[in-house]
Amino acid sequence: MYGMMTPRSQLGNELHDAASDLLERVDAAVAQADWSSFTDLIDMVLDAKRSFVSGAGRSGLVARMFGMRLMHAGITAHIPGETITPAAAEGDLLVAISCTGSTGFTDYLAQRAKEFGAKVCVITTEADSPLAKLADHVVTIPVDVNDIVLRAAVFEHTAIVCLDAVFNILSERFHVDNNVFRSRHANLE
Repeated sequence: MYGMMTPRSQLGNELHDAASDLLERVDAAVAQADWSSFTDLIDMVLDAKRSFVSGAGRSGLVARMFGMRLMHAGITAHIPGETITPAAAEGDLLVAISCTGSTGFTDYLAQRAKEFGAKVCVITTEADSPLAKLADHVVTIPVDVNDIVLRAAVFEHTAIVCLDAVFNILSERFHVDNNVFRSRHANLE
């Protein structure tokens, strides 16, 4: 229906412009990121017995991608809520991802992790949020966008880029070459 009202070439130009705008915003957020806070996240992951990674909605998808990357690096990682996820305990780490830092499900998991003695690292845009106040460490991703949908998109894409950078560093530390990566990559697909 939309394509009938707008010529396809104009729609293609609009899509290109929207993608370019998003990339510029993500690039600006990456440029402003506090990389020392990501260094602290790496230290927390390396110090933890096991890592749990969580978020809700699209932040949950980012969490799943990061959990998969941790596994690829040879780190024990779990996604809370999955039926085979073990109990959290002292010495574990929960990485909680939430743009607003006020997602009920993610806040609840952070509270529970703390009750069981796990450390909590929060990745958010809101350093003063309820979720951030529960954290042992906060990684703030700076996003300067008023539109809530665009703000979340910039946060999620920036988080993916930054967390993939974390994976790249972990891979180097653990000497994860292509053969190791292939051996850990899903093969029942």
